[in-house]
Amino acid sequence: MANNFAVGPRLPRDCTFTSGDWHILSRYWHPVAFSREVGEAPLAVRLLDEDLVVYRTSSEIVVAKDICLHRGAKLSLGRLDGDDLVCGYHGWRYASGGQCVRIPSQPERIRISKNARLFTFAAAERYGLVWVRLAPDAGEPDLPEWPEAEDPAYRVVPLPPLDWSTSSAREVDNFTDVSHFSFVHAASFGNGIDPEVPEVKVDRTATGIRYDFSYVAYNTDTSPVSGAASVTRYTTTEITLPFSVRLKQHLPERGDAYYAVFNTSSPVSARKSRTFVLSCRNYNLDVPDDEIREWECKVMAEDQRIVESQRPEELPLNLHEELHVRADRVATAYRHALTDLGLGSELTA
Repeated sequence: MANNFAVGPRLPRDCTFTSGDWHILSRYWHPVAFSREVGEAPLAVRLLDEDLVVYRTSSEIVVAKDICLHRGAKLSLGRLDGDDLVCGYHGWRYASGGQCVRIPSQPERIRISKNARLFTFAAAERYGLVWVRLAPDAGEPDLPEWPEAEDPAYRVVPLPPLDWSTSSAREVDNFTDVSHFSFVHAASFGNGIDPEVPEVKVDRTATGIRYDFSYVAYNTDTSPVSGAASVTRYTTTEITLPFSVRLKQHLPERGDAYYAVFNTSSPVSARKSRTFVLSCRNYNLDVPDDEIREWECKVMAEDQRIVESQRPEELPLNLHEELHVRADRVATAYRHALTDLGLGSELTA
């Protein structure tokens, strides 16, 4: 569904982003829901402070502003009738192309203005997620490459969406941080014996940054991911800007065993994020999905407690606003990369 704005979109009401940051972030594709969430009823979501309605027709996913042009009611409170979205206030009926095709309060013979139509946005489905781009002229989806999520040799386990009171940049900064494992995750896989972080070489790529890192994980309660008291994880991490991460671990103790985690954070607002996580593995395929999901949710909950305490909730891109040490090579590279996109010194409210 193509965006039908003739010019660039206006900032949402009560926007928490600066105008410049909002327009830059609106050019990128962001996930708003799992595909399985979009069923027989319209779904309300929020992206970059914009309230959206998501629904499925017989041929496509439709994403539009969650507002009926008649009296401003939320379309997500309406219903689907075949491929038509019906407003719950006065029954205005919108066809899948966005045009209003029926106004019940007036005779059918009266012509309906072409201006009575939905404000739609470009949408795509991949990896079991619905992706949206708010800027017009979206073109083909330029989504992160996650090959393991589409490889039949891997078992894919999605986590429930993670709603955190922090920015997407803070969530990604934490997910890619290598020096907090021994402390934040002491009850799961953290190695408190050797917290020193070796020097990490960070490379810039066409879509973001990449780095390799090895870590001896101590699974104090024997995680279903490794099933051992300790295991060395050889990890390659790739960040696709602005907020998507592919983390792939090799567990050589198990031969050709790989564990991949895909983390993509959707900026609900400048200080709210909804993160979608996929856990993928090509070993231990008989372990129930619920065990993997419970383990990963436990690890993410350990992060959430700390990350939601950080101030500011936005990520300071000016390196002078925080203190950095050698172990923060990834963090500083990520800040430089976001700055190079044109984002402000802070992703600020």
